[in-house]
Amino acid sequence: MSEKNGAEEVVAEVIEEQGASDLVVTYSPSVISANFDAMEAHVRAKVADYEGAKYDLTKDDSIKEAKHDRSYLNGLKSEIEERRKAVKREYNKPLAAFEKRCKEIISIIDGASDGIKAQLDEAEERRKAGARAALEAHYREFAELLSPVVPYERLHDDRWLNKSFGEAKAKKALEDKVSAVARDWDTLKAQRDSMAHYEVAERELFRTLDLGSALNAARAADEEDARIAAMREAVEPEPAPRPATRRQAEPAAAARPELHCAWTVEIPSATRSQMELLAAALRERGITGTIKCKGVC
Repeated sequence: MSEKNGAEEVVAEVIEEQGASDLVVTYSPSVISANFDAMEAHVRAKVADYEGAKYDLTKDDSIKEAKHDRSYLNGLKSEIEERRKAVKREYNKPLAAFEKRCKEIISIIDGASDGIKAQLDEAEERRKAGARAALEAHYREFAELLSPVVPYERLHDDRWLNKSFGEAKAKKALEDKVSAVARDWDTLKAQRDSMAHYEVAERELFRTLDLGSALNAARAADEEDARIAAMREAVEPEPAPRPATRRQAEPAAAARPELHCAWTVEIPSATRSQMELLAAALRERGITGTIKCKGVC
């Protein structure tokens, strides 16, 4: 209480309720009583008639009796189980209500905390985006010729964006990666003259940034060429030599006229398709006659 202009002024004082900042819980441990001893004696008496029971399951009546006895025992068990579950449900009701109320209050805290976290996450994403943009700009400057061929995404490592990693260390790691690509490219170019599929290997190197994959790609292309060549050789006969054209032969004929004679040509061995090619070549030169096969054709 204070005085002002001769009048008394009442100043309100807020007194926090004691214990409001802490969760104060009072509870009384529950005691569950049951006639367990009497129930156990009762069950033992009932089960005694069935312990060690033997049934002749080759007979229908015995099978029916066994099923009936088992059903009776299961019924005794079900009675106790149902009562146990009912007591458990009642016993857990106060606990369930307590937990529900605690979670409701905790959700109030979570709402405020999540709002702060969302802001922190957004700020962190902006920082990472800026750090990545700086690395991309450094990459385009440091590797001006490589950057159009190998996008920055193929070199990027998320660890570079961590605060603990640091910008200088991240730029150095990026430069080391670029240098490694350059070394692998030099190694590949040294094999260009002995590599049938150098372009395939080079393309694979810049796609995967893996020299081993590049060399394997070139080797796979060589093996594919060999398989195709073997298939082509198996299905296509070797072409016969192309005969000279009439125009090429005309100057010689004009220079010295030749006499026509009967000729016999003996060919020890040839396929039908080869002989058909020979006959076509002879016809093209204006030579006619008969070709006979002396064996089995």
